[in-house]
Amino acid sequence: MHHWRMTEMEKLHIMEQLRAEELCTKKARFYLNQTRDPAIQGLLQQCIDKGQRHISTLNNLLQDAGLPRMAQH
Repeated sequence: MHHWRMTEMEKLHIMEQLRAEELCTKKARFYLNQTRDPAIQGLLQQCIDKGQRHISTLNNLLQDAGLPRMAQH
C-alpha cells in the first residue's frame, strides 16, 4: 500500500469535516425517525446516504495517508 504524506493541518481539516459529516448524518437519522411524511423521509434518507459516502471518502483519505480510520456511527 502506498502512503502519501499528509500535513498536520490537512489531517485536522479532514477530521473536522469527518466530525461534521457524522453529526449531520446523526441529525438526519433522528429527524427521519420523527417524521411520517414519505417525501421528507425520502429527502432525509438521501442526506443520510450522501453523508455516509462522504464519511467513507474522508476515512479513505485518512487510511491512504497511513492514519487509522475513525469510528463510524
